[in-house]
Amino acid sequence: MLVVALLLGIPVPSDAHVVLDADVVRPILIDLAKYVSESQNGVSGEARGEALYLLGEKVQLLVDLMNLDATSHGTSLYADLLVRRLSEYGIRVTRAEANARYVYDQAAFQEYVRREPRGRRVAEAKFRVIAHAFYGSVGSDPAELVNSDVDQLRRAVGREEAFLKEHPRSENLKEVRFFLAMDYYRLFRHSPDRATAMKYERLASRALREIAQEYPGTAEARAAEVTLEALIAEPRR
Repeated sequence: MLVVALLLGIPVPSDAHVVLDADVVRPILIDLAKYVSESQNGVSGEARGEALYLLGEKVQLLVDLMNLDATSHGTSLYADLLVRRLSEYGIRVTRAEANARYVYDQAAFQEYVRREPRGRRVAEAKFRVIAHAFYGSVGSDPAELVNSDVDQLRRAVGREEAFLKEHPRSENLKEVRFFLAMDYYRLFRHSPDRATAMKYERLASRALREIAQEYPGTAEARAAEVTLEALIAEPRR
């Protein structure tokens, strides 16, 4: 059931000529080297935190370009060389064999949250970590757990619930509410005992209805409506 495919951010091939060449990559690598240095040797904690956040953004930009290039031209030795180059900076990017996409582990954003729990970019850094965990664990079937298990899913729910409490005015509120609703549904499907499953069934039902009602016409609302139908149709234990 391709409920959340439209939300996975997978580039769609087009006629656009996407080329990952040295002229594109060189200035990004220069910035990366600068931010790596400043994140370690900045004049203040705030400056080091800002460089760390900008480092994460720049790495993600490069990974996005690598994936766009792979979509248009297939895997390339140049992209794999960039993975090795990034590793020299202590930056971990891997290629998922299942879909041949490059994935950044969001380490800079995780470290930013650790270092700057009250920093001006902390909500966005948390969101990037939450979104990475969600999209990395969801499959074409909304109940599916990919590269994850129930314990990891519970921890993800804890992060999502905390985000909504701590950042109620975040511009990413809709997305995190959607992630939470879908993760409640997945916990309902994967909880081993009836009482726990019923708890998450109630939470999922309410959260999915709220998404559908409060964000009509959005991709999240459409996915929530389809998932809610699946929840209602689910045989009761």
